[in-house]
Amino acid sequence: MNFTRIEYFLAAAKYLNFTKAANVLYISQPSLSKQIAILEDELNVSLFDRMPRNLQLTPAGKLLYQEFNKMMPEIDAIAERVTRTGKNRFSSLVIGCVESAHLGKTAATAIRSYIEKTARVELFIERYGFKELHNKVLDGTIDAAFTLSNQIGELKGISWRTIEHRQRYIILSVNHRLAARDEVRIEDLKGETLILHGNSEPMALCDDILDECMRLGFDPKIRYAPDVNALLDYIELTDGIAFMDKSIVTNRLGRLKYYPTKLDKQFEMICIWSKKNKNTALRDFIKFLPEELPVGI
Repeated sequence: MNFTRIEYFLAAAKYLNFTKAANVLYISQPSLSKQIAILEDELNVSLFDRMPRNLQLTPAGKLLYQEFNKMMPEIDAIAERVTRTGKNRFSSLVIGCVESAHLGKTAATAIRSYIEKTARVELFIERYGFKELHNKVLDGTIDAAFTLSNQIGELKGISWRTIEHRQRYIILSVNHRLAARDEVRIEDLKGETLILHGNSEPMALCDDILDECMRLGFDPKIRYAPDVNALLDYIELTDGIAFMDKSIVTNRLGRLKYYPTKLDKQFEMICIWSKKNKNTALRDFIKFLPEELPVGI
């Protein structure tokens, strides 16, 4: 599978007409058909239902179209960074942030200070889920990332610096039956649905809360949200409840409420970077991070 073949498939899937897609791509229709056939052979699936007067995506084709479309903005962003760096001869710095957390004042101040005092550096800011963000730091695609301390686990080959101490809150809709209360306790959540971020990487911040629910004699219903916007939709529209940093409420001002938890587990917003990253712009950026908090070993 190569990028050209992916591009051809996306065009064919968009227009559902090989002749029109071929014209847009400035190639012949037989050439396009041949590349689509090669792609189907590589994947060992049919991507299109070919009928005399109608072309439709198969279920496998729809899935592939969705997944490739997710990839394209990132590929375009990488190409743009490479082009700008080459043309302007600027250094570049890519800063990432976990999508489920607000950067906060300290991180924002560090970034602004760096921009104001550093010349000829092209800055890019991107957001991803925990796992993807950490992988991009390790492979050098992202230079520095702001993430939550409880999510780095046994991640090897990184250094980090603590940016801010954070506290967990119970997050719920202003229309939830509990929203009229001055205080919401764990025992009040019996029968409620808890929303966790990401089925493949659930928030470890909730482990002790789930244990506390069990201790109190009930097993909460769990639903996983694929991303932060979906998580917030679940909270706002289905009366689900989440346990997160209260800064998440800024995304839905006036529509969500938060209550502090009584449990002891805390976490920090940290900045991480790969020990193997030799980008001089990264070394300069690190100087703008808070110095009074400990650096990871």
